[in-house]
Amino acid sequence: MLAKKLLFLGMPLVLTLGFTFSNTTNAVSKDSKEDYSSQTVEEQKQAYKEKMTNLSQEEIVSNFERIDREYNIGEEFSLKDQAFVEMYASPANPEDVNILATKYISGSKTSNGVTVKVSGNIKDDIQNLINQSFGASNLKTSTTAGASKVTSVKTEVFHNAYGLVGSGGVGKVYSGSISTSGKNTTLSATKRYSAVVVYASTWCTVTVNHKGGTFTVNPN
Repeated sequence: MLAKKLLFLGMPLVLTLGFTFSNTTNAVSKDSKEDYSSQTVEEQKQAYKEKMTNLSQEEIVSNFERIDREYNIGEEFSLKDQAFVEMYASPANPEDVNILATKYISGSKTSNGVTVKVSGNIKDDIQNLINQSFGASNLKTSTTAGASKVTSVKTEVFHNAYGLVGSGGVGKVYSGSISTSGKNTTLSATKRYSAVVVYASTWCTVTVNHKGGTFTVNPN
């Protein structure tokens, strides 16, 4: 009898707490939506860009690699990833006189007594209407110390192209690479593809496997 009375007396409190929690949850949800919608798409992207200023070369390459892994061709990027691409990829400019963009890169790294250096040119041509290309010219990779410890060295030039997809957003329209393997190599090659490009990124990564582990060189 006492248990029934306590249960009866506790029901209004439970209902009150439930009503209060429901209202609080709805209010938080509503406020969040209002806060989100109070910014335009461009304002949100600008906020992301302010947080992504002054990234290191390793961070830039890491983000391009992550985006390449996470999205399929034709899939629209999140606003944060769109902002990153707009900041760090090269824009296509049909009025640009210098159609073939060539960039000299260099870098080196030492780990466990192994030193690998890379230098040369990477290039891309994204100014055409559909037919685009990317490649490398006289890109030399050298193992200058600890060669006897090295099991493999792979030099790769990656290229991702981005265009308008979905409801006017930016997404990946092409992804490709060229590569060579060896402790001391020179890479000179060009690869062509067809896509309507708005932005593109081209970068080089050298992966070194040795008896003590693995490391990468990201020249800039």
